[in-house]
Amino acid sequence: MNLAKAVFLKLIAAFLFALMSTLVRWVGLRYPVGQVVFFRSAFAVVPVVIIYAWRRELMAAIRIGRPWRHLGRGLTAVGAMFCNFSSLARLPVVDATAIQYVSPLFTVALSAIFLKERVRIYRWSAVIVGFAGVLVMLSPNFDIDRSAANAIVVAGATFGLVGAFFSACSTVQTRSLAKSETTSSIVLYFSIICAIGGLVTLPFGWLVPSWDELAALVAIGIFGGLAHIF
Repeated sequence: MNLAKAVFLKLIAAFLFALMSTLVRWVGLRYPVGQVVFFRSAFAVVPVVIIYAWRRELMAAIRIGRPWRHLGRGLTAVGAMFCNFSSLARLPVVDATAIQYVSPLFTVALSAIFLKERVRIYRWSAVIVGFAGVLVMLSPNFDIDRSAANAIVVAGATFGLVGAFFSACSTVQTRSLAKSETTSSIVLYFSIICAIGGLVTLPFGWLVPSWDELAALVAIGIFGGLAHIF
């Protein structure tokens, strides 16, 4: 793959994730986060299966050699999705997205601990500076205030940070899985496990969506699935 094509595909993926985040923010104000997670993951399977079948990679996606590693990666991804969507439901998209940028900082630390990757001092310095910058950015959200509005903002920022940590855990596990599993199987089973994680929240009260909200929920899944493929 040439560089121009790689950059183009990355831009498409970023655009699709931005669309998905905007829709999550819209429906997240009304719908339980577990219901949003289910639609995000279940309908992501549709483009994943279609495209991998077209590429003749579907059988490779179905075959797995390390199911327990897939499950572990899927559980951290479920945690990340629940937290990130909870953050989007409580914060403006700009703030929630900015908080998610702390995830690569966590990833550096976790890769050194669990993957035994060598991280030089200048990288640790960059992580510390980056994390300090995130704390400065978040500091207005943690003003001591007993108002209900401020409590919602604090909860959103907290969910965002926890979601960033789970995302970093999922990234590290993906790196480990990629040594023996195909990219297609990682993407497919990620969507399936997250869909099951969202489905188990059904007894806690889901809402019947209107037609336009149903279209938004389905679009969240399709955009998310396409973004992972790109």
